Amino acid sequence: MVNPVNLDSYAFLKISSWLVEHGFQLNNREWASLVWIGILAACVLPRTEVRQSLIPVIRSVLSPKLLIIWISLILWVVLIVFVAKHHKIWDSQLTKDTIVWTITVGLVSLTGFTKAHEQGFFRLAVVKTAGVTVFIEYLTSLSPFPIFIEILLQPLVLIFATAPILVKTPKEQLRWQGWSERFFILLALVFLGKTALSLMLDWNLIDWHLFVLRALWPISLGLWVLLLVFVWSVVSSYEQLFLRLEFAQPDSPGLWKNKAGTVMGLGFNLEAIHCVSGGSVYHIARAQSLRAAWLATRKLRSEWLEKKKAEQHYQENLVRFAGNPGVDAFGRSVDKREFRETRKALDWLGTCHMGWFRHNPLSYKHDLLDRLGDDFTRQGLSVPSGIVMKVSDDGSKWYAWRRTVGGHCFAIGADDAPPNLWHYDGPEPPTNYPGDAPEWGQSPFSNDASPNWSE
Repeated sequence: MVNPVNLDSYAFLKISSWLVEHGFQLNNREWASLVWIGILAACVLPRTEVRQSLIPVIRSVLSPKLLIIWISLILWVVLIVFVAKHHKIWDSQLTKDTIVWTITVGLVSLTGFTKAHEQGFFRLAVVKTAGVTVFIEYLTSLSPFPIFIEILLQPLVLIFATAPILVKTPKEQLRWQGWSERFFILLALVFLGKTALSLMLDWNLIDWHLFVLRALWPISLGLWVLLLVFVWSVVSSYEQLFLRLEFAQPDSPGLWKNKAGTVMGLGFNLEAIHCVSGGSVYHIARAQSLRAAWLATRKLRSEWLEKKKAEQHYQENLVRFAGNPGVDAFGRSVDKREFRETRKALDWLGTCHMGWFRHNPLSYKHDLLDRLGDDFTRQGLSVPSGIVMKVSDDGSKWYAWRRTVGGHCFAIGADDAPPNLWHYDGPEPPTNYPGDAPEWGQSPFSNDASPNWSE
């Protein structure tokens, strides 16, 4: 008869041996992370409102569509493990690393399929996945500090990582970004120094085969998951496009022809699929045959390509004519650097002035730039924006102007209640309010004094 005590000990030893064999032993940094996770859970989960707020989040994460995506990620990772094991480039010590990577970095990477249509997405993703930064992160994780230092250090890491995002004003964001960059550079140098010292002391004891595998394995996983990101991006883009087709032609029994013709016309070009789905699909939806749907799709794709080429030409001219003081046949400046961004920013400022005018007292607000935080980053300008704004004492008039990097000035303003609006552009800023200075032209909403506003 087997002694239960011996049986329990045997089972414990077998489980412990399996965990060690598959790399599940934790270092001090991982233990510190578990400590803080436990503390956070103990402080937050007992609160009823927190638990109730987590329920809809969990439901959305476990919705049928997302479950299919998460399961596909697991199967995709299992497939690369199987292939790596078959080619003898897999070590069981990588099991824990693979699981942790999948439920952290892998999940985050996969959610990027919603942005995969953006130009240069995969190029940047490859650089981020296989760049030098990844190897440096691996080296800094090899030699953690004693457990009490790791426990104290992790809150600091969290603060410096999140503060530049959480602070409200652009000035505070810039300040925190500077502090954060210096902190993480110093921390990386300390970690690298400690790792280098540990490697020198344990040089003859290191399993270099496993060392290299652990360095390359996250890169392999990242590149492998990017293929899945592409697949799901194609699927979701076509799903959005097909929904628009169904909305445009809800009662058509032969809509499958329209969908098939769309796929034939667009193929796997993510950028083209996204752009076509964001425009008018009327002619594709109304097509009566597979060929007609294909031709309508090809026409939309050709229009998209023309717009793309025009944008590329515009970007090339920004470089080509940088610093050139000349004008084209229409009297417009050829050096258009920051033209687009400046016009967008001033237009947005004009829209805000119209909205705030109706707030008591009925007038244009002197402190509107302060209320907006002088933040026009969405329009492409940095902080500070360089916009100069003036409002009359009684709040009945206003104007704002900005000089581009090439020296050209754009201005916008009003001399009456909304929707009154004037535009101006020229080599120098306006000398006074619209209606008072001749450079604004004859009347609002005309382009006689703003040739570069209308392009």
